[in-house]
Amino acid sequence: MDRKRMIAIAVGIALVAFLVGFLPQWSRASALRDRLDTAQHQLRMARVEGQIGAALTESLRSNYERARQLMTEVYATLETAAPSLEGTQRREVDAILAQRDEMVTLLARAAPESSQRVMLIYTRYHNAFHPGAAAAPATTAVP
Repeated sequence: MDRKRMIAIAVGIALVAFLVGFLPQWSRASALRDRLDTAQHQLRMARVEGQIGAALTESLRSNYERARQLMTEVYATLETAAPSLEGTQRREVDAILAQRDEMVTLLARAAPESSQRVMLIYTRYHNAFHPGAAAAPATTAVP
């Protein structure tokens, strides 16, 4: 009985030692996973902004078909990302998504006013995800 008790105590000590090492690592891994998820979300939203900018550039160059393709990708990405957004960002993304059919139709018809509409979408998206950026206009130094 004495030997069994010693084995049980040794197993108990080993279990406690394992938990003492495991719990901090598990907590750290969980925090890092949350940071990674946040970074991936921010990257996805930055890529959407870049795609809207590319669609704007293409529409200004009268390449409406490529602009339509880019905006279709933007809308697909925003539809999947919208449920994870909150507040102003969610409202703005919902407003952008509400324009999807009309926007795609304008681009498919190669309507010149579609460039202005894409520009408004870009501005709306940028202001929603970078709220302080619109407050200070860029200045250039006079040579």
